[in-house]
Amino acid sequence: MEELIIDVKRRTEFGKQKAKSIRGRAEVPGVIYGKHHDTVHVAIPVESLKKIIKAGSNEILRVNIKDNGDAGQKLALIKEIQRHIVTDEFLHVDLYEVSEKEAIKTKAPVLVTGKAKGIELGGILQIVTRELNIKCLPTAIPRHIEIDVSQLNIGHTLHVKDINPLKGIEFMDSPETPVVHVMIPAKEEAIVQPVVAEATTAEPEVIKKGKEAREGEQPAEEGKEAAKDTKLAAPQAKEKPEPKKEPKKESK
Repeated sequence: MEELIIDVKRRTEFGKQKAKSIRGRAEVPGVIYGKHHDTVHVAIPVESLKKIIKAGSNEILRVNIKDNGDAGQKLALIKEIQRHIVTDEFLHVDLYEVSEKEAIKTKAPVLVTGKAKGIELGGILQIVTRELNIKCLPTAIPRHIEIDVSQLNIGHTLHVKDINPLKGIEFMDSPETPVVHVMIPAKEEAIVQPVVAEATTAEPEVIKKGKEAREGEQPAEEGKEAAKDTKLAAPQAKEKPEPKKEPKKESK
């Protein structure tokens, strides 16, 4: 991997206002720290930082530190870059110091090459894992890990264990971790299901013709007719005959 050389200044100014002053000079406040090293506070030129970002996050940096006429050099990687949420201005940079003789854990992006066989059959290529966790010497960190998918058929998956071994690089992810998959296209039946479901909504049209009677009640017109029939069908009550009066007997 190609190394980038940047010049930074050691800083002794700390705090929110001091950091703002550093940014006003077209520099970015940052730190260089490591597992076996003391933290060094630095100011990095904005233009140098842009050059680093353009090269890639896995680039090894040769950092020349200027300190009142003295100079020192450290080997480092970019660990984190903080930006303003609105203006996208650089706020702070963390550099991780490494040793050329000690392996480190980092990540490498996946680069897919070739055209999968399954795509010609209507399949869809899906990248499941876009970055792989690796362990290697700082000078052996790859910019990306190439994965050839030309032999990948429809419905098949390529796992970490299927990747060709790379010299000096150890994969830290589980061997069964899926990386690339050729998806089976959705069946046509699944697509037309919503259309069939809409046809069942024609049932409520019956309601528009008139209000249905509530359960246990008769429609208004039918209720009136039923009331008339009840009156006609009801038997008329017979009048009781008045009792006959017997003639009074004459007294002798």
